Amino acid sequence: MTTYNGPAVLLVEDGRKFDTEASLSKDDAGSWSGTLTFRDTTLFRDLLNTTDGHLLVNGQPGEFIRPDTSDWTANPGGPGLMRILGSGPAPF
Repeated sequence: MTTYNGPAVLLVEDGRKFDTEASLSKDDAGSWSGTLTFRDTTLFRDLLNTTDGHLLVNGQPGEFIRPDTSDWTANPGGPGLMRILGSGPAPF
């Protein structure tokens, strides 16, 4: 299993970019998934209904889906966590 823990950039449909911390893993078959951590609590409302997007890890793009928008974990004052499932080659 391969893992990545570090900075990433989330790109959403309307072209906005959000800095995040990614904790990602890839199995031997190439399937990947993980969590994105957002420390800026003002972003929660903007990202709440995100169902897919692109993630840049060290400049490498990866597409993902978020099948369950109710999985958003936010603590008062942050951080917020979003679970994602890769759809295509991993960006790490």
